[in-house]
Amino acid sequence: MLEGRDEFDLTKLLAPISPAQFFGDYWEEKPLLVSRNDRDYYETLLSLAEIDPLITVLPPNMIAPTNAARALDVADYARADGSLDVVKLCQLFADGATIVIDEAHKRLGKIAACCRGLEREFGAPFHCNLYLTPPNGKGFDTHYDTHDVLLLQLAGSKKWTIFDSPVRLPLAGQYFDPKLHAIGPTTMAFVLNAGDFLYIPRGFLHSAQSGDETSLHATLGAKPYRWADVMMETFAQLCLSDPAFRRALPVGLGRPDFDSGAARRVVDGLLSRAAEQARPDIALARLVDGFVSSRSAFVPGQLVQVQLSKQLAPDDAVGARMDAIYRLYPEGDHIRLRSQGRETTLPAESAAALAFALENRRYQVRDLPGNLDDEDKVDLIRCLINEGLVWKFPGV
Repeated sequence: MLEGRDEFDLTKLLAPISPAQFFGDYWEEKPLLVSRNDRDYYETLLSLAEIDPLITVLPPNMIAPTNAARALDVADYARADGSLDVVKLCQLFADGATIVIDEAHKRLGKIAACCRGLEREFGAPFHCNLYLTPPNGKGFDTHYDTHDVLLLQLAGSKKWTIFDSPVRLPLAGQYFDPKLHAIGPTTMAFVLNAGDFLYIPRGFLHSAQSGDETSLHATLGAKPYRWADVMMETFAQLCLSDPAFRRALPVGLGRPDFDSGAARRVVDGLLSRAAEQARPDIALARLVDGFVSSRSAFVPGQLVQVQLSKQLAPDDAVGARMDAIYRLYPEGDHIRLRSQGRETTLPAESAAALAFALENRRYQVRDLPGNLDDEDKVDLIRCLINEGLVWKFPGV
């Protein structure tokens, strides 16, 4: 992150719980409540006062009301031309509806910075939705999410009830169905006040209702890659490369005398064949590369940086953009640097300097290790600045 910018990284979101304790004891296992008794803890991230003007400028596909007490249709808050009726939206809010602002990370720089830092920490895509609930309001009935959520109570309070998980770590398509999933006994009940933090693993049933004042909370949703993704990708590769997996099932499938035992023996043989031929390392590499390549550029201040790079000198102070998500691919006499949907090729002799430049917060250009001369060091840093991976400290 750029110097002087408020950093809501994982350490600050969890404090006083450490990231190591979080990943060791809570991640994908059980909810975590952090009560701080500090209503202003998130003040520099987002305040309630910023929401009202935001509502008036957002496109209709990013905002919608919801009310657990009664179903709302698009016609209840849209104009005849399909655009958002802000006046009607506010009336629905006054009548108890929660206003949901989708993908706030695409509109608010500090939220975007927070999500990008979490993406680097978790190795998973993150998104942010905002929920503005009137006093004593309830936006949703009891349900579970198919993604993990980190919840920040920004203003007001909400009473939360958490139940056990009827589906352990559900996949993206395993939605909550009240006809199939019974709501068990309460496992946690508490009031989440402004400044508090809550983590709910995917699959845990929960419900919430605001207190006597307007509530605003941010939900940071994590969508981690799963071992199921690796396995499905691995089997997909096998099916493409080995015709044995593409053969038809035995004829007579629907007849009473169909030999299911023989069919099972074929399946067992295919599983043995898969164990011998499977290349999960290739599937894993594809998922990693897909994650790195799909992250959009997050480069605040880049218009100034590309100008500053033109006058770069060996004594200038620079530093890595610590939000950057990248991957290096050494290939013979060059290195491919992939990040933010872009790819740059650099000489192999810059490997030590490149690794240093991308992982250190502040240094002088001439401090780069390796055998590059000052001119080559300047060229390397200029390239990384223009790629949005390093930045020059202003006024230095």
